Amino acid sequence: MSETDPSADRAATIERLSERLSGFVQGIGMSGADAREIIDRVIASDPQAGDGDLMAKAPLGC
Repeated sequence: MSETDPSADRAATIERLSERLSGFVQGIGMSGADAREIIDRVIASDPQAGDGDLMAKAPLGC
């Protein structure tokens, strides 16, 4: 069994959620870098959460 790199998984999750939230991010005039930072903090607050839960929290800037 091979183990995955947690930092690679996290980076992939950040990228995936950034793409999915891009319309919202553009709509409120936020930069992509700022959005990625918020997404990173949301993932850090609940690393076991699924994409749906993370997307619900990310716009709130948890």
